Amino acid sequence: MKTGIVVGKVWATKRLAELPGGALLEVAGEEEGGAGERMIAFDPLGAGVGERVLVTQGSVAKAWFRDGNNVVDALVIGILDEQASSKPSRKT
Repeated sequence: MKTGIVVGKVWATKRLAELPGGALLEVAGEEEGGAGERMIAFDPLGAGVGERVLVTQGSVAKAWFRDGNNVVDALVIGILDEQASSKPSRKT
């Protein structure tokens, strides 16, 4: 899984009938120390531009489609509210 920021929506004049309701988003992957890769991900959740998302790829994304239509390779599976800190906070 990868995290990324939604940078835009992808518009198409035609769409496969096998693709359920949702949007195609352009997501900029987050990588430590620099810019990450850009990918197109199917979003059934309704993420907006500027939101952090969790994206899965490959067989996990394809398995989400129960009817066997494996037309998607990247799938938004979560909209992230905040980033967890690397150190747990201590309450005294």
